[in-house]
Amino acid sequence: MSASERDDQRPEWSRDTQKYAVLTWVSFLTSAVFSMFLFAYIDPLVIVDSINVDAIESRNSGYAIGFFFIWANAWFACWLTVRLIRRKRRGPGASRPPRSP
Repeated sequence: MSASERDDQRPEWSRDTQKYAVLTWVSFLTSAVFSMFLFAYIDPLVIVDSINVDAIESRNSGYAIGFFFIWANAWFACWLTVRLIRRKRRGPGASRPPRSP
């Protein structure tokens, strides 16, 4: 089987699937960078001690929870951005360009 035959068998992603994949990847990269900056200055155990959570006793758990919290916030912010982008309308309700005389 050649490479072109394998490419023909792969299903195309819908526009919405592409948007969600892009915003998930962008939010992941964003959270990675912000986690580096956050945990360079703040020890996760200090945060855990300040909110009185006894179940978390390792730094790695604090790093993971912090990363996923930042990732969730970044994903939501990216999702809002995607939803607020103005798109051209197509179809019967679309505005038509002015006619030239």
